[in-house]
Amino acid sequence: MLIVDDSAAVRGAIRQFIEATTRLKVCDEAGDGLIAIEKAKEFGCGLVLLDIAMPQTNGLETAAALRTALQDVKIVGFSGFGGELKEESVNLKIFDAVLSKFDGLTKLVETLKALAVQAQERSDYRTSSS
Repeated sequence: MLIVDDSAAVRGAIRQFIEATTRLKVCDEAGDGLIAIEKAKEFGCGLVLLDIAMPQTNGLETAAALRTALQDVKIVGFSGFGGELKEESVNLKIFDAVLSKFDGLTKLVETLKALAVQAQERSDYRTSSS
């Protein structure tokens, strides 16, 4: 899993919570969209937590590039901004889920775990079909 947010403090807090409360493996962190794309390709990340509102390459642009580079990637968009940005993000269908940062870490972890299970099931299916 890759955590992408322009705030190092936010990335660190989320990573600590995920590692303390789940078995999800955080492969790395990124502070902007361009670095996120490079790291996701390098590590073959199946799950990306992506801040939607970042400077330079924002989360929407980053998610679109990730979808092109890693077609099976699961992407959770999250933002501290209100419902308008969240609704636009869902309508674009480039995120598997979109949460507000105000939804809390527990809801975030529940969403990430559910998507990780889906990604694993898809991977298992492809492996058994080959």
